[in-house]
Amino acid sequence: MAEKLNFTVEYNGNIENVTAIYADLVKYDILRARNNFPKREESDFLFMALVAYAALIRVGKLTQGTKVEDFLNSLEGITPEDDAEEAEADFQPDGTE
Repeated sequence: MAEKLNFTVEYNGNIENVTAIYADLVKYDILRARNNFPKREESDFLFMALVAYAALIRVGKLTQGTKVEDFLNSLEGITPEDDAEEAEADFQPDGTE
């Protein structure tokens, strides 16, 4: 599994380059469970949005108090900086590639 994923996030008129790390994937799992969101396999776009949210919070580009729903409502786009197909494969749990 990849340890990092680089992407550009456009939200609320901002454009940020950010690197998601394993900690952001863990935060995704917590957010998904806490908010009763669908599993990754059922919602790739939501997965990327929540990982971006976690990464932006971690690096201080979003304030700690920013609500998930507010971020999702302001999200304009996410562009993987790595080869999208390769990055997708790298973020699959072992045995699902």
